Amino acid sequence: MALPTDYKAFLDLYGPGSFDHLFWLVRPVEGTPVELEQIWSMSGRPHLDDPERTPFPFHPHPGGLIQWGGDWDGTMYYFLPEEEDPDDWRVVVETEEGEWHETTGPFVEFLLSCVEGPHRPPFLGRYRPGPTLRYHPESEDGPDHPW
Repeated sequence: MALPTDYKAFLDLYGPGSFDHLFWLVRPVEGTPVELEQIWSMSGRPHLDDPERTPFPFHPHPGGLIQWGGDWDGTMYYFLPEEEDPDDWRVVVETEEGEWHETTGPFVEFLLSCVEGPHRPPFLGRYRPGPTLRYHPESEDGPDHPW
């Protein structure tokens, strides 16, 4: 599966993990169908089965959202693979309340706007990066994210 270059480079360098154990990044290791289903599932929220409340299809449907992260507040982060070039994919954010936000990429610019940008996106909930922000790679015991 094609993915944005900067997303792959970030996770190749740092691996799956979190910013201060509040904002997680995930990726497949082997890329098997089972693993993709576990990582890029439909977030487990009942409203996602209601097309009137969900404005996007989900992977593996064509152009379906691909989950790449989440946070403690239940916000989920996705790629919207509508463009032919993965580096042009937009980022879609789904809050726990079922609000949807669509923003431009690329991935690393989006991350920077969330963790150190001067204009904090409204969907970040209680996540507030501090002056000692650190990225914590996932432990060998597996993910410590809540989803």
